[in-house]
Amino acid sequence: MKHLRKRLTYANVMSSIAVFLVLGGTAFAATQLGKNSVGSKQIKKNAVTSAKIKKNAVSGAKIKNGAVDGAKVKDGSLTGSDINLGTLGTVPNANTANSANTANTAKKTDQIINIFYRGKEGDSPQNILNVAGLTLTETCESSNNIDARTSVAHSVIDVVTAQDNDYEANIDFNPGELFEIDMGHDQGPTEMYTAQYTTPAGVNVVIIWHDVDAEEGPIFGGSTADECLVAGLAYVS
Repeated sequence: MKHLRKRLTYANVMSSIAVFLVLGGTAFAATQLGKNSVGSKQIKKNAVTSAKIKKNAVSGAKIKNGAVDGAKVKDGSLTGSDINLGTLGTVPNANTANSANTANTAKKTDQIINIFYRGKEGDSPQNILNVAGLTLTETCESSNNIDARTSVAHSVIDVVTAQDNDYEANIDFNPGELFEIDMGHDQGPTEMYTAQYTTPAGVNVVIIWHDVDAEEGPIFGGSTADECLVAGLAYVS
């Protein structure tokens, strides 16, 4: 006891009290922090590393939009297993974007037009195609007649038959001119044609169709033998 009293000096007592207060105060501060009282200002820069973050603790909903860009991600730190594919739904790959643009351009400029006309002899002439300044008019007579007209000066039009490989063209097709696109051929009840029309602006119209007349019997089971049918398509590019 005497030995203890000799060592129990004023300085020793005061230092022990100081240590107690410091430790006790630290413990108090650590256990009495208010909710949301620690913010980014209280965290030392680089104090929180990836090793100190619980796996899956940080989700896309907790990251401010635009807060993380490529410059803030360490090269090679993210692998496919680290990325939720759903989070990339709105991020276009450059190649994907280019493909989309190409597809949109194609949709805007390219089109396929169905051609279908069925009539009887004596019916009024009918326009069966009107595109890029080109108009095709069908007249149902004893044999089909299709006439082509243009509203674009210095266009080019040509046509070839599948029956006899006959070919005709007008390389300076102008408004007011008439081009007999079926050339008056009568190769039987069915005739097949291919034509191309081009404007100086580079618009191309490729037309493939067949003419059917009913001299040898009704079309589609019709009740008359003088019906006309034009069916095909026009591809515009």
